[in-house]
Amino acid sequence: MRLALMHELKDCLTESILLGAPTLDIAKALMKSQGFNLILIDPGLPGVNPISLCDRLSVVEQVIDASPSATHVVITGLDSVAEANHCRRLGVAGYVSKTGLMRGLLADVLQDISQCGFAIRTSEKGQLTADFHYSGLTGREQEILDWMRRRKRGMKRKEVYDQISERIGVDPATVEKYYKQARAKLLKRGRLPEGV
Repeated sequence: MRLALMHELKDCLTESILLGAPTLDIAKALMKSQGFNLILIDPGLPGVNPISLCDRLSVVEQVIDASPSATHVVITGLDSVAEANHCRRLGVAGYVSKTGLMRGLLADVLQDISQCGFAIRTSEKGQLTADFHYSGLTGREQEILDWMRRRKRGMKRKEVYDQISERIGVDPATVEKYYKQARAKLLKRGRLPEGV
């Protein structure tokens, strides 16, 4: 997950240098040796009790104390509004669930932070589906397919085309074309996931 997050950040933060720390001790050593503008914090790092709110908040607090001038975003697989509120009081600027994390979400969160000062994205338990990736799809086709599969019940495809169009900067007809190409490729393989 750390490498996927770094890849996502690389796409939205051009001209950046990214470092990923697999443990809190490594993260602290990095923060001691250099300054950072943005830090993503996973409060369930190895060596921490991932279900203890006290332990999780301790990780967040230690990272903030070690890098007070950075913007801090908590990204977690065990999200809750209560924990997000605690993190906000500690000085965190963003709180994001890993569950259901889609391409472009971190860019949206960073945009919200720059405009509003705080951003929260918790998982929508009723909207979760299994991930589905097919290597024969282009990145754009996969992204559009993911959006389509996660649309809310009752939402029309045209509404999704419009949302994606606005987000990626192409017209809705082009989005529909990409979607149909992806769907055709999947039908050819005989593997059409639910929601498509």
